[in-house]
Amino acid sequence: MENGLPKRKLIRLPKFDYATHAYYFITICCKDRKRLFGKIVGAAYMPPVHVCLSKTGKVAERNLLAIEEHNPQARIEKYVIMPDHLHMILSIGCQEKTAAGGIYAAPTVPRIMNSYKASVSRDIGFPVWQRSYHDHIIRNQPDFEETWKYIDNNPLQWVLDGKAESNL
Repeated sequence: MENGLPKRKLIRLPKFDYATHAYYFITICCKDRKRLFGKIVGAAYMPPVHVCLSKTGKVAERNLLAIEEHNPQARIEKYVIMPDHLHMILSIGCQEKTAAGGIYAAPTVPRIMNSYKASVSRDIGFPVWQRSYHDHIIRNQPDFEETWKYIDNNPLQWVLDGKAESNL
């Protein structure tokens, strides 16, 4: 403890270049876990279960999909916007896109996430996100497939865990 405050835990891998051509599993949570983005619709016995986005959720989705426009080397491979958080698979530099004079420089994950979070808060008119985000570097094909499946199943899992509002 320094100055009476606990030392913050490092949440990024030390010495890892977050501009590396890779696939990243990213989770971003709403400030205070407020359910700003919508609600889960459907029931476990009556699939498909999905998220019905609120106005705020639609802004979050629009800005998420705009990441590729602003960062030609970045691509949103898969995502789900949940009531109080979002998950995505973000790839950086995994596809060839060239500029008029050569290859685009790969952006970094922190730069993309900071820009995205700021754009959503700016468009909505108040701070939406909790500090930082969680990332996991996807290391191989089974890891990629497991992450994809996790994103697909997240709305249903909320119903099974009793986190979704009752729709009955």
